Amino acid sequence: MPDACQRFHDHVASIYDDMYRRTPYWEFYHEASWDHMKAFLPRDLSQEAHDVGCGTGLYGLKLLKAGFRVCFSDISPKMLDVARRKVDDAGFADRAEFLRLDVACMEGIAFDRFGFICAQGDPISLCSRPENALREVARTLRSDGRAVISVDHRAGGYDFFFERGDLEGLKKFHRDGMLTWLAERHDERFPFFTFEPDDFRRLAKKAGLEVLSMIGKCVLPLRKHPELLEDRSARKTLLAIEKKLAGKEAYWGRASHLQIALRKV
Repeated sequence: MPDACQRFHDHVASIYDDMYRRTPYWEFYHEASWDHMKAFLPRDLSQEAHDVGCGTGLYGLKLLKAGFRVCFSDISPKMLDVARRKVDDAGFADRAEFLRLDVACMEGIAFDRFGFICAQGDPISLCSRPENALREVARTLRSDGRAVISVDHRAGGYDFFFERGDLEGLKKFHRDGMLTWLAERHDERFPFFTFEPDDFRRLAKKAGLEVLSMIGKCVLPLRKHPELLEDRSARKTLLAIEKKLAGKEAYWGRASHLQIALRKV
């Protein structure tokens, strides 16, 4: 039987891109994410890439366009259906594979298969066992490979409880760093993990992964001021400022997500 996380993502698969991409803020967010990720792509295009928790295929399509063979995986079959249609429409079906997988248990994937793994949309936060998921990333990554992973940042969770005057919820969140995905339907609500930078570094080290780079995203308050992104010239300026600040830990408290580049130890 599907769990709540799968039910939610199956339910929203057909509208997901409208929810998260076709707004100025989320377009900026994805642009900043891809800009950081590009520096860690293999130069050898014969290496295979894996888009873990691929959703509707945004980053997997970017990897295909960059010249890689790409495995798309997700816990939601309906998300995979959308990703597959987009890949077919783009003419890349011969270099793409689609697998229904839980990131915390990728036992169908061989050891040392991938030269690059991306996990955007926070699948490590949303899965049931983040520590298992990171071990699976390490297991399936080549010794010379790289991974770039996005997770929910704990600092971004506190405002939720203050906005609702929920002191009891705040106390619990402060203890365990867990939030609940507040889907409209109660059977689609599920707990998810948030991370402090040092939490993630410890988990990565235990999994056999070394942190190469970490950024906060987005550190500029553009979610509250999306009108500033309407002008192309202003957007370019803001992206340059974001890139300059995002790697400085002093600014990460402003970010609701962390993006981490890793290599296998």
